Amino acid sequence: MHKREQDEILITRNGLLTDTSIANIALFNGKEWHTPKHPLLKGVQRAALIDKHLIREKEITVDQLFNYSQICLFNAMIDFGKIKIDVNRELIRI
Repeated sequence: MHKREQDEILITRNGLLTDTSIANIALFNGKEWHTPKHPLLKGVQRAALIDKHLIREKEITVDQLFNYSQICLFNAMIDFGKIKIDVNRELIRI
C-alpha cells in the first residue's frame, strides 16, 4: 500500500462496485485495468483515462472483486497509479 495504513470504503449500488468515498477506482485483472461502468461521480481524470484507452469501463459485481489483483484509487488530485492496493481476502471485508 502506498499511502498510510487506513480504511477506505468501496461503495456499491445494486450489487455493483461504483467508487470510494474519495476517489474513482480501477481494478487490475493481470492484463488490463477496469473501472466501474456506473460510478457515482464520473471524474475528469477517469474520463481522460478512458479516452486514452488506459482503463476500460465494465460492470463489476462485489462477487467479482477477488478476480482482480489490485485496486487503484485516483481523482483530480491523486494521479492514476499513485495509490494501488493489493486485493487481499485477509484485508478486505465484505
